[in-house]
Amino acid sequence: MRTLVLGFDGASPRLVDKWIDRLPTFNMFKERGSWGLTIPPIPAQTPVAWTTFATGQNPGNHGIFSFAFRHKGSYERKVIDPELIRSKTLWRILSDCGKRIGVVNVPMCDSMKVRGFIIPGFLSRTEGVFPPPIKEILQRRFHVDRLMGDLDVDTLKMARSNPELFFERVNHITDEMAEICLHLIKEEKWDFFMAVFMGADRIQHFFWKYVDEDHPEYEETLIGELVEDFYIKLDRIVSRFLEGVPEDICVIVLSDHGFCPIHKEIIINDFLQEMKFLETDEIGKIDLERSRAISYGYGDIWLNVRGREPKGIIGSDKDYEDLRVEISEELKRIKVDGGRPILDVKKREQIYWGSYVDRAPDLTTIFDIGWQAARQPEITKRSKLKRYVNDNPLWSGGHDGTHDPAAVPGIIGVLGPEMRKERELRVRLSDVAPTILGLMGIAAPTEMDGKPFY
Repeated sequence: MRTLVLGFDGASPRLVDKWIDRLPTFNMFKERGSWGLTIPPIPAQTPVAWTTFATGQNPGNHGIFSFAFRHKGSYERKVIDPELIRSKTLWRILSDCGKRIGVVNVPMCDSMKVRGFIIPGFLSRTEGVFPPPIKEILQRRFHVDRLMGDLDVDTLKMARSNPELFFERVNHITDEMAEICLHLIKEEKWDFFMAVFMGADRIQHFFWKYVDEDHPEYEETLIGELVEDFYIKLDRIVSRFLEGVPEDICVIVLSDHGFCPIHKEIIINDFLQEMKFLETDEIGKIDLERSRAISYGYGDIWLNVRGREPKGIIGSDKDYEDLRVEISEELKRIKVDGGRPILDVKKREQIYWGSYVDRAPDLTTIFDIGWQAARQPEITKRSKLKRYVNDNPLWSGGHDGTHDPAAVPGIIGVLGPEMRKERELRVRLSDVAPTILGLMGIAAPTEMDGKPFY
């Protein structure tokens, strides 16, 4: 069965339910097809989640654990890219099995030689399009040299100071990408087509407090209406895709994660310093060689292990385990305003399994709703009262720093001919790829962790 997948990064089931009366296409998935939740991996970060979708595997098998990775045998960190994925992706499997694919703006997807075409997405190493004639279509018909599938850094920086321009830019990018994709599904041959729209994620990080009545800083303003209007736009885009494809095609809409309110942050390295796990030099910078533990800003904690890090100081296995327990217990004891911001601290082998678990953080901090790890890994100068708490985060909505996946689920809807109706889907993100392969008549590789839900 031919399959069309429309991804909406960060689209929230809570907001879809809130505005369902104004979202007739999403409502049609609920009424005529199957609808429910996707459960992301830990952490529910865009690169980790979409790689989990694409490979049908948990991060311990596909090798992507965050926005950055640490080189083995060093303290150096670099931004991840698709070349680091250690497993075959859905589009590679389909292409190798003779299916024609079209992939547009999927995060962690590079241009590669396939049976069909690929326009790379967020975190791609290249801006190239395969094959070149697709780029010629962009230039000739749409007068663009490349697809702008996401916001530029300058626009993100001015989101709070100039929200009107921010929304104008998000809407323009979304409309342009929709037109390009609608043209490609009509004019190009394909058995599998997938596109990911990034706007909901970018909007909700900055403006979640305007749409979530449970946020302590909730405000009812025009911005909330702009967010709602964007969801209406996404609903209409899905409708246009449905009108542009035959009825015998399976259509899947999904997001890689949802959102929860954020109003405070824990600066983990400040805490580690206070508890004598982390050392600084004479000017206050983190001393990686003398520290026993550090964080890079997403709830991850890395120990300085002898024989693994260049200047490791934690010697025996017992010392390693004892330190993990000690740090975990201290973090879980943190109390702020009578509450506990940290629900749990997980060892990497409690979360992941597979060939690349040794590339994961030694510990991962799980935050309560309303809290997240502060993004900056640097030690900050704070008052004795504030210590390691930041009560003025840049974002009012979050999902990735780090929360229980069940607290930030995404959406999934499925429409297809002669497919049984499941009213309440609840599927792991890794289950979607083997399901698509099964629908298209291809056996899922045995190394996939996910299981088909149809």
